[in-house]
Amino acid sequence: MSTLNNSAEHPSLQLERVFNPETVAVIGASKDTSKRGNQTIKDLQESGYDGEIYPVNPKYDSEIRGLTVYDSVAATPGTIDLAFIATPAETIPDIVEECGDAGAAGAVVIAAGFSEAGEEGLEAAIRDTARDCGVALIGPNIQGIYNLHTGLNLLGGYEMPKGNIALLAQSGNIGLEFGSHAEGRNSTGFSFNIGVGNETDLEFHDYLEFLDDDEHTDAIALYVDGMSDGRAFLQTAREVVQTTPIVVLKGGLTEEGKQSVQSHTASLAGDSDVLDAAYEQAGVIQVNRSDHVVPVADALAKLPPAAGDNVAILTDGGGNATLAADSLSNRGLSVTALSESTRERLRELVPDAPNVTNPVDMMGLQGDGDLSIFYDCAEALVADPAVDSLLLTGVFGAYESRGPGDGDTGQEPDVARRIASLVEEYDTSIAVHCIYGTQGSPALDALEEAGVPTYGSLDVAIASLEKLSQYGAHLSTADTKSTFQLGGGHEQHSLVRDALDAGKRQLSEFHSKQLLDAEGLPVAPFDLVTTAAEAADAAAEYEGPVAMKAVSDDIVHKTEADCVALDVDTEAAVRENFTTLVDNAKSYDPNCVVDGVLVSPMLDPAVELIVGVLRDEEVGSVLMFGVGGIFVEVMRDVAFRALPLTEHDARSLVNEIDAQELLDGVRGNAGIDREALVDLLVDVSEIATANPSITELDLNPVFASPDGTVIADASIILDTDE
Repeated sequence: MSTLNNSAEHPSLQLERVFNPETVAVIGASKDTSKRGNQTIKDLQESGYDGEIYPVNPKYDSEIRGLTVYDSVAATPGTIDLAFIATPAETIPDIVEECGDAGAAGAVVIAAGFSEAGEEGLEAAIRDTARDCGVALIGPNIQGIYNLHTGLNLLGGYEMPKGNIALLAQSGNIGLEFGSHAEGRNSTGFSFNIGVGNETDLEFHDYLEFLDDDEHTDAIALYVDGMSDGRAFLQTAREVVQTTPIVVLKGGLTEEGKQSVQSHTASLAGDSDVLDAAYEQAGVIQVNRSDHVVPVADALAKLPPAAGDNVAILTDGGGNATLAADSLSNRGLSVTALSESTRERLRELVPDAPNVTNPVDMMGLQGDGDLSIFYDCAEALVADPAVDSLLLTGVFGAYESRGPGDGDTGQEPDVARRIASLVEEYDTSIAVHCIYGTQGSPALDALEEAGVPTYGSLDVAIASLEKLSQYGAHLSTADTKSTFQLGGGHEQHSLVRDALDAGKRQLSEFHSKQLLDAEGLPVAPFDLVTTAAEAADAAAEYEGPVAMKAVSDDIVHKTEADCVALDVDTEAAVRENFTTLVDNAKSYDPNCVVDGVLVSPMLDPAVELIVGVLRDEEVGSVLMFGVGGIFVEVMRDVAFRALPLTEHDARSLVNEIDAQELLDGVRGNAGIDREALVDLLVDVSEIATANPSITELDLNPVFASPDGTVIADASIILDTDE
């Protein structure tokens, strides 16, 4: 629980005081111009901050940069809204307490030397003090924060371009890198740069609602090493993205990266596949390249979400058309077919064009060199109902500044502004890639100022269109996706309670199937027998051969222990296998307790799938679905969703794996009953949600056929700490 959840002050009001303070105390103020305690005062004075600045340091009794120095926070006049603390780590707890006594709403702690350096106790002391005192703590281990619209510059001498993207970064250097990326883009900048650091008190999700409400913020960009509470982030982000898009670059997705994360922020990094799926559920847009963060966030801040993935390409060069079509296809976007009326209109406009199907290739500037032809063609394309977004790629934007002729006549910027007006007129996203985009031009400036992003990289332009399409797709289905609220108050199943009371971490296959069967899931028939005679009687109840498995809470992987016998088809074989299976279990683990042998009928051949529940370090409980059976580790064709699942989540999960042909039926076989599978996934989600002690659940294989689904094997592992 952060200070915001534990404060007497309303969270939004408290963060308003933190990020729009009327008074700032600089604790650790210094006369040494090389120290942060001096640099911060200089930054505030030179960045236009118009509030009161109170230097605090008991070592001085004179002025610093023309300001009176105070020997303590308590000695400052009036109420302190925000404290900037530039003192060593070990001094922070006492200073935070002093800030709380003075009524400070928040404190920015830049010092390192906490959990990222193995000092968990000191960090815990700071956290506890901040929460006891109601001081919202930002950091530690950060570069600082900056409200660019008020001049609240606490970054230590660094400047950034002002704009409408709020930045939350766990790395100061990465945040500054994003600033440099924005410097190279006209009309792109930041409303805030907030260092998140170790999330000792305030965590990523604590900032989102404030930024969503901020009048200067139209998109939020994050650099994340690892989140302390990924589940709370998903819950909050799901609501915020309805009005303010969120873009995330996640570090620590490889084993090597995770090692770096632990030393840098002491946060836990989640698995890449799990995070990708959870972010998609929440509508968070994820990018995997640092140079994509700013342009993607800029596009989402300025342009309307795309209604679909159909893109029209308008170009004056065949090579641009070819590369654009390839890149769009590789990113899952469609180079849509144009209507006949649109094609006819384009033929009238550019009769000599080699192609008016899509991509539309104008083959250079047509006719008398009138650049307005670009507007006319662009309008014809965005007016086509099949077009969700437009990519203009080639020389446009630099004809007058870099092309042949008499130079800048002023026509190209005017045409650029007319093209930009199409965004609002047709509610359609437009991205412009110019081969001279990195050099800039008056026409490109006109596009940017009118709210149309321009790019020097075709790949980055198309990546932005891809994310606009993803964002639009989420908004159209957001109400049907998970809320990420796991709820509470459910009484855990008696089998789970009994196991926990007995100190067991695992349910045997028998007890796992008992639980699933009691909850109405389609479990294959099963009998637990304790003698060879009982085994023979149980097998006689089924037509055809049976499967037999030794049952023990102490053995997870029965196949490895030779505790499984399949296609047992005679009474003698049943009796013999009973004895063999029990002996094999004892041989595998002499200390194991064997409850008996499970007898089930052999199932007809069907598609073998896996359904599982696992607990991700960052996201929490997630459901896994994919191709199962003995090849599950080899195929690795699985997908994930965070719990709890809705029907939409389950259906999208089924549709996501690669083996769609297997599900649809191959070589004359009928496809599986997808709705039965969706029902099974939702039911498993409900069981896991109602029983939070279930940390792992494995159903493998699940037999899927046109007649429904049948669970052939099951195991459940519990968290005894729940």
